[in-house]
Amino acid sequence: MRRNAAYGRFTKPSGFTLVELLVVIALVGIILVMAVPVTRDILTTSSLKKASRQLIGLERKLRVEAVRDQVDYILLLDIPGASYYVITPDMTPEKQNDVKKNAKKFPAGVAVLDIINQKNEKIAEGVVKIKFGKNNICPPLVIHLAEAEDEGRMTLVVNPFLGVTAVYDKYVDISLDDGLGKDAAK
Repeated sequence: MRRNAAYGRFTKPSGFTLVELLVVIALVGIILVMAVPVTRDILTTSSLKKASRQLIGLERKLRVEAVRDQVDYILLLDIPGASYYVITPDMTPEKQNDVKKNAKKFPAGVAVLDIINQKNEKIAEGVVKIKFGKNNICPPLVIHLAEAEDEGRMTLVVNPFLGVTAVYDKYVDISLDDGLGKDAAK
């Protein structure tokens, strides 16, 4: 302890001891070791998972907005362009073309392989229209996504009443005739 001349009393020297510094460094090291795997997973999430989350979120949003606004929304999935856009039946052709020009793209390397519609037809080219009605109903469908880089596949099953009911991390050939979410291979 030192004597402080200004106040006439004893004070402790300021600063940290070596032991205190080592404890803090050890704690920071432990926190970093625990945080690195979580951060790595967040930063390296695949484009395919991003695209599936994008479609799932869009499906939920369109269902809610259709009921709230009492307007039918039509999601158009451009298979060869790997993009999508949303229109309403009351849009003018000019407005629809403007919306089409500003279509949102799927993440790089992600493509729509095919879509199985309510008639159990597999559509692998062109533009597919999916109507989200103001009565909270959309057609049943199965969307198959693929990632070119690592040959990853994903299947999304959309139920007309419940929204997205199943997500598979592989290409699953599902027959709508046998019931939504049932793998035809089983």
